[in-house]
Amino acid sequence: MRPIPPYASRAPLRVILVALTAWTIRCTSPIELCLPTETRFGFFSQGDCDLTNATFFRGHEWLSYFGNKDLPDDDRFTEDEIRQIAEGNRRVDWPKEMLVHLNNSLLAYMNALTEHTGRPENQKYHFLLSERNTSPEAVSEARAELERVSREAAEKWTAARPRALALIGQGSHLVQDAYSEAHAVHEPNNPDAPWCVRKVKAYIERAPGFDTPDIEYHGGDGRDGVGHATSKDSIYRPGRECHEPTDPNHVEGCLSSAAQRARLVTRDYLAAMRRILAASLEGAERDALVASEIGAFMDQHLRMCP
Repeated sequence: MRPIPPYASRAPLRVILVALTAWTIRCTSPIELCLPTETRFGFFSQGDCDLTNATFFRGHEWLSYFGNKDLPDDDRFTEDEIRQIAEGNRRVDWPKEMLVHLNNSLLAYMNALTEHTGRPENQKYHFLLSERNTSPEAVSEARAELERVSREAAEKWTAARPRALALIGQGSHLVQDAYSEAHAVHEPNNPDAPWCVRKVKAYIERAPGFDTPDIEYHGGDGRDGVGHATSKDSIYRPGRECHEPTDPNHVEGCLSSAAQRARLVTRDYLAAMRRILAASLEGAERDALVASEIGAFMDQHLRMCP
């Protein structure tokens, strides 16, 4: 078995260093998730907002904003709704249940977060391989998860709208990760299935016998970033002028080609959810519409190459 790249064993400490750096960097955004805090209680209530309010942690937020912006006016989610969608999206990487560890220390929090991120059952939320599945199996699991969260969001839309919006955020996170070059390899010019998935990458160690030579890892060979971090997971194209974009126009001009595709896919997922919600169906009819709309979306954007 080829071991997971050696930098992975050092990831917790390196992630902490990245987080501490982020703590000192603030940025502006049309979707401001992290309000100013003045007290220790305020810090814990905001949680990791103060750790992740740097531009390099906000790619999913920007893609949610731009994807919604690209919809026709009458089909967009409201400003408040897209803010809640972006927060649900962000909580896939930074789960709220981890915040309790901040009561002990930043180190305890980052260690708990690292353990959570490394669980095999959580890889499908990020369009990544688990410890023993194949790329086709990973795509199938991700598709099932996207349909599940979309169906639950439609079910909760009337009675529990904040939860429904958070679930749409989770779905957005999954489809955005699917188009990160750190998560998957696509074939944009495949004549039979444009932008189909050729390979899903791994983030965690593979089980004995499953670490085959064709497996690619999220962080490459460790020379591209810190810990599991990699420039391939950034929404920005290379260049000094795109190192720390802040305002929407600057960010938009700096989107990489992969991020531009993720923006389009986000738009299409939000559009599918708007059609589902606008239908105001219940029970089996609602579930059938979810299966039809999300199935069609996935057949276009989340499919293995033939």
